[in-house]
Amino acid sequence: MPFFVVSLAFASTSAGQFSTTPAAVTDAVGLGADLGGLAIFSYTASTMGAYSSVFGSYWSGGVITSAANSTIYGNVTSPLAATLGDHGHITGDLVSGDVLTIGNTSNVQGSLMASNALSIGENGYVLGDVLAGGVLSISATATVHGDVNAPAFPVLGAGSVVDGTIGEAPVDPQLTANLTAQNVAGGIRIATTQAALAVLTTTTTLAATQVTDTRFYAGVYQADSWTTTAGITITLDFENQSNTSFVFNFRDIFSTGANTKFVIANEGSNNNVIWNAYGAGGYIQMGAGTEIMGPILATTYIEVGASSIVAAMDNLCGGVYSATSYVHGGASSQIGGVGCSCFEAVPEASVTMILSLGLVLVCSHRRRESVDLELVNYERQK
Repeated sequence: MPFFVVSLAFASTSAGQFSTTPAAVTDAVGLGADLGGLAIFSYTASTMGAYSSVFGSYWSGGVITSAANSTIYGNVTSPLAATLGDHGHITGDLVSGDVLTIGNTSNVQGSLMASNALSIGENGYVLGDVLAGGVLSISATATVHGDVNAPAFPVLGAGSVVDGTIGEAPVDPQLTANLTAQNVAGGIRIATTQAALAVLTTTTTLAATQVTDTRFYAGVYQADSWTTTAGITITLDFENQSNTSFVFNFRDIFSTGANTKFVIANEGSNNNVIWNAYGAGGYIQMGAGTEIMGPILATTYIEVGASSIVAAMDNLCGGVYSATSYVHGGASSQIGGVGCSCFEAVPEASVTMILSLGLVLVCSHRRRESVDLELVNYERQK
């Protein structure tokens, strides 16, 4: 199972219209790519609702659950239990430091690895290898194209198929501990970026509530907390300028009403939008149907409402990152973008996994055909 160790060095993305580009802006817009293509980093338990989509890899430091009919275009990793619901789809690898459950009629284009028991539901399909540290169950009519390894011969349901070999190769006994350590490192990494953004010089102070449609221009915006009224449109106007950024800093809460739309206008090149709830209790809540571009960072939790979209600017990563708490995506929500998408899986790889204390997981050797990202393309006003 091929997993790369990804260094914490930042990409050299240009950002911001300043006399010199602040490192905080550069770091923030490159965060998802630097964390190995992560569209989601959740420090604690995380869930994605039914029919949700994640365009990039998905990390949770706690129990991770991706509900029925959800799709993840990348890898999924947790030091604790992980579940992919019925009819789910993952284009990469899925790794759990505990129990791993794959629902009925789910499709995994990469490999599976679990420190404990691992089960594949009826009519499930795994293109890569399967490695379990406990009981391995492959249900009726399920198929594993690669090799299978577990401490004992797997429980095979009627009509199930293993195309590769069946063996007893062990799981690394340090897997859970290593993933836990990486989770701590990731939280620190996000908090450091947040702190640097928070001290940028404010150009505009926001009122506590935005109740009508409005147009903003590039700069650093600040509020203790900021709430938008349901159904309004907020236009972020780059005035055809390149290397300009919007940075929104909130000491406490950023909350959008249902169907709030953030729309880009007059975009140049190397433009960025960053949202940062940086206070000790800072959190972000997006009402159902919100449309916004990331990256989005919060000290504590991030909730993305049902049918909401967190998209990306240009080829950057429109990810969501919680430094100390959870990320929740509602039913039919969409998170991520081209810059954090990781569509690579190597199904024929061996069960050997290389793990270390850098931030992990992420892309494998060969580029898969890009998926259609039209669902997360933002409507742009020119």
